[in-house]
Amino acid sequence: MRHTINYRHGILLALATAICLGSITTQAKLFYAQGGNAMTLMLARFIFSTLIFGVLVFLRRQSFQVKQGNRLGVFLVGAVWSGSMIFYLLSVETISVSVAVLVLYTYPLLVIFYALLRGQLPPSLRLLSLFFLAFAGLYLALSGGDNNFQATGLSFAALAGMGAAFTFIKGAKVAPQQSPLVMTFWVNLVGLVMILPMVYPNFVLVTSNSGLIAISIATAFYVIAILCQFQALARLPASTAALILNLEPVISILLAVFILNEQLDYLQWLGIILVISVITISIGSQSRPRKSPGPG
Repeated sequence: MRHTINYRHGILLALATAICLGSITTQAKLFYAQGGNAMTLMLARFIFSTLIFGVLVFLRRQSFQVKQGNRLGVFLVGAVWSGSMIFYLLSVETISVSVAVLVLYTYPLLVIFYALLRGQLPPSLRLLSLFFLAFAGLYLALSGGDNNFQATGLSFAALAGMGAAFTFIKGAKVAPQQSPLVMTFWVNLVGLVMILPMVYPNFVLVTSNSGLIAISIATAFYVIAILCQFQALARLPASTAALILNLEPVISILLAVFILNEQLDYLQWLGIILVISVITISIGSQSRPRKSPGPG
C-alpha cells in the first residue's frame, strides 16, 4: 500500500512539475518584453533555488553531504541538466521556438527506448503508442509557429533533448537513494557555477515593476518545479515521469492564449486535446510499474 501511495504522489509531483515548468514560459516572455534576457533569468533561477534549498536543508537539520556512491551521479545530473537548458537557449537563436521545443521533446521517446533496451520495461505496443501519440500531439500543438530550420540550431536542440533524457534516466536512479532536497540543492549549485561565467557579459538589470514581478514569478515556478521533479523521480520510473512532462509545452501554449492573447488554429487545439488525452489515459489505466534501478 505504501508503494502505491508513493506512486500516486509521484504522479501528482510530476504533474506539478509540468504545470510549473509550463508556466515559466509566459512569465519569461513578459520579462523579455521589459528588456530582460534568458541568461539573466537563468541566473535568478539558480541563485534563488540554491539559497532556498540550502536554507531548507539547514532548517531540517539534514546533512549537505551526498552519499559517496551518489556523488558522481548528482554532479552529472546537475551539469547535464544545466547544459541542456543552455543548449536549448542557444538553439532558439537560430531556429524557431516551436521547432526547438519539438526537438527537445523527443527526450520522452529516448527515455522509453532506454528503458526497453535495459529491460526495465517489457516490450509493449500500447506503451510505445502512447509515447508516439503524445509526440504527434505536440507536433500538432506546435504547428502554428514559423518553421525555421538550421543545422546549428537543430544540433543544439537535439543535445538539449539528449541532456533532458539523461537527467530523467540518471535522476531516477540517484533520487531514491539520496534526499531529493539535498540532491536538488547540489544540482542547482552545479548549475550556478556553470552559468556564472556565461552570464557576466549578458546580465541585464531590469528595474520596471512588471519586469521584476515577471522574473520573480518565473523563478518561483522554477523552484517549485525542480523540487517536484526530483521528488517525482524518487517515486516514479523515468519513463512515466517523462511521459507526463509532455504536458509542459501544452501548459505554455494554453497560458499564452489566456494571458498573452495568442491565437491557435484547429490543428493546434487538436494536438493539445491529444496530448492531454494520452496523459490522462496513461495515468488512469496503467498499473503501478515496478522500478528497476539497475546498474549504471
